[in-house]
Amino acid sequence: MSVSVASPTVLLNRIFSLREPCPFLLVSDTFVQSATFLTDELVHKARTSNPELKLVYLSFETVCVPSYIKEGRDVFVRLLEADFETQFGRIFSDKETLKHTLIVVDSFNYIPQTEIIKFLKFIMKPNHTVYGVYHQDIPPLRSNSDFQGPSSYSYLHFLSSCVFEIKPTSFEEHDSLYHRTLENGPCFPVGVHSIQQYIFFIHLTYRRKSGRSLEYNFKINSKTHKYEDVKQTLTEVTQDDESLLKDLTTFNLGTTKKQKEQRDKVDLPFLEAQKSMGSVGGSIVYEFEKDDDYDEEDPYEDPF
Repeated sequence: MSVSVASPTVLLNRIFSLREPCPFLLVSDTFVQSATFLTDELVHKARTSNPELKLVYLSFETVCVPSYIKEGRDVFVRLLEADFETQFGRIFSDKETLKHTLIVVDSFNYIPQTEIIKFLKFIMKPNHTVYGVYHQDIPPLRSNSDFQGPSSYSYLHFLSSCVFEIKPTSFEEHDSLYHRTLENGPCFPVGVHSIQQYIFFIHLTYRRKSGRSLEYNFKINSKTHKYEDVKQTLTEVTQDDESLLKDLTTFNLGTTKKQKEQRDKVDLPFLEAQKSMGSVGGSIVYEFEKDDDYDEEDPYEDPF
């Protein structure tokens, strides 16, 4: 089912309820406003929509098992300094992959750059929805090899179906803790738990199958489970957005200003059908030339 772009809150509800075809949800956060409340909201909506949903929690930094992990049905796995290939072989059997499963990764920062793709191959299955967190304020892991390529976050951002960027509601204030942290780094003591707010702001980038991306801003209240569409204007990002291609290859995939100007001057044949207020509809327009051999008994001629 395709959701109208005029209903951003409906789209957000469908994503959280796992009714929208989004196999990979990526969350970007900082310690000023972590993804904890968003994770709780997603699990709440998904479980409400599908009570039999299985949840697999892949933990790198969570010590205590979350309360929404149901014993006997859900799985909580500690992967820090563990061999994830061995663990996944035990968890994801052929029989289990037939069930709709929500996989939570807490977070991708602990996976080396060279292992990101292999990690995703193990957990991304037809009936799996992967929800993973990436902390923007943690330096990336250094690889011992000479591997040169995109960062882990660039890979994840490019492959994701939806990207949630979480910010505190005070992020628009330039002297807020959020901006002071981005500019100067965290001050100690940090007080991570005391600054977390159950009402927070998210910027959603939703990617359609056509290649276009839709961007929305929301204010989420994780206590009342209500969402407010902060910005009614809609931003569409096409595949021509060269920022999506940045750092993905070692050669240049972009176009220069001169190349764009030359491309805009090319007359596309299908634009002819749009003249005269669309009087010719979507039909193919062809003008016969003097050397054309027209067969009046052409069996493929349009009878109309």
